[in-house]
Amino acid sequence: MSTLPAGIDLFPGTTEKQWYELIVRSIREPVVSGVDMPRFPHGRVQRGFVGSADEQTLAEANNFWLHVKKTCVTASNPVTANTRFLDFGSAWGRYTRFFWRDIPAKNLFGVDVDPEIVATCRYLGVPGNFSVIEPLGKLPYADNSFDLIIAYSVFTHLPENVANHWMKELSRVAAPGAVIAYTVEPRRFLTFIETLDPASPNMWHALMATFKDRVPGLLAEFDKGEYAYIPTSGGAYRDADVYGDAAISERYIRERWGNLFRLINYHDVAAEFWQAIVTAQKP
Repeated sequence: MSTLPAGIDLFPGTTEKQWYELIVRSIREPVVSGVDMPRFPHGRVQRGFVGSADEQTLAEANNFWLHVKKTCVTASNPVTANTRFLDFGSAWGRYTRFFWRDIPAKNLFGVDVDPEIVATCRYLGVPGNFSVIEPLGKLPYADNSFDLIIAYSVFTHLPENVANHWMKELSRVAAPGAVIAYTVEPRRFLTFIETLDPASPNMWHALMATFKDRVPGLLAEFDKGEYAYIPTSGGAYRDADVYGDAAISERYIRERWGNLFRLINYHDVAAEFWQAIVTAQKP
């Protein structure tokens, strides 16, 4: 188990803006002011999980980090050194690096279905405690374990049965009053597919373009509050039966998951985030 103190203890007085700048600096300067910072995987590895790398991916993460922290304050559950944090679908540990500013490593946890990337987090010295989970498994934590849970670009890829399974499991490990923040593809994602070219050099764009003929039906499902899903595959550890692309409406979240987490906000602002950010709180 990682025992590193919080980053704010290692760099006293560091503001949120300064912390972001420090993480960016650590891309190419792994030791900052005598402190060993977590290393970064190769840009190819970063892009394979989050679609971008280095400064670009950190700018995106910074915006989400700040959005989540503000929501926690409004939900009367601010992030503190005592907050127990879970990153569901942690990949190479992008977000534990940010939340490490306020939360000591012993209270940072991450899970992923990919054992290789979990091993990578440990090898890179990412603060936190990382575990491998099965695509339809159980989280290795007791009931009511966490005060804050995030899942960035995870529910955007899960079929409905898998999404429902994990939402129930996340509710189990969330303490009363815990905040959950996760991203979903909004309606505009489906109309975006209609603009794509099957001959695009971007492999994901080319793949999504092959589903153009399904868009009218997917939009109808979305507008009726149903789960709009395209089965694809995410490569190793993410077979087509547990991975694809999903668009989830605010209506679906209220009606299907509202008993598990009370919806705070469905934040769909394209100028700020490519995906919609859902924040909710366990009763």
